Amino acid sequence: MAEIYPLSMHCRFEGFPSRIRVICGRAFAEARATPYSFGSRVTLSQTPASGGMAGDLVPGEALPAYELVYSDTGSDEVFDLKVAYYGYGRFYLPGADSPYYALAVVKGIRIEAAGINRSFETLDLWDTLIPAPTDLTRPIGAPDGIWLQDADDANRVGTTWFAGSLPPGGRIVSGSLQLGGDVCLQS
Repeated sequence: MAEIYPLSMHCRFEGFPSRIRVICGRAFAEARATPYSFGSRVTLSQTPASGGMAGDLVPGEALPAYELVYSDTGSDEVFDLKVAYYGYGRFYLPGADSPYYALAVVKGIRIEAAGINRSFETLDLWDTLIPAPTDLTRPIGAPDGIWLQDADDANRVGTTWFAGSLPPGGRIVSGSLQLGGDVCLQS
């Protein structure tokens, strides 16, 4: 199923370094066409396409790919080992009679080498207090009750506030969740 914008938005990648060091896992023990073996330590650098969106965000269209990519050569095309991080969030109604939207957040890593192409994902499900009748099919502008404070484009730091009340039985969860786009959620 394609993730459709704006019901789906990319996760932000913050604090990722320009280079990382990885240790090759067991899959490299069986891969014969790669110069690396199980236990090899490899330094990877971000590639030119890293952090670039492969298309435009168009309401009603599939979410374009957006990944943080590292390779042993620093190239997107020629490499012996490439690692890509990706993530997105998707708002959905858990059931036909659900009073609120839920949010599924997928975070993943893909590993590519000669004879190896594997992906690993985690899925977090969040309940929201966004009423089911809310139209989430158009890009978020400046909805009532949500605003950004202290946004700093250079450091990509901002605080998002939501004005509203907590319904009976609701819980406050500490931590933060940020999705790319006009608004990030913070709990």
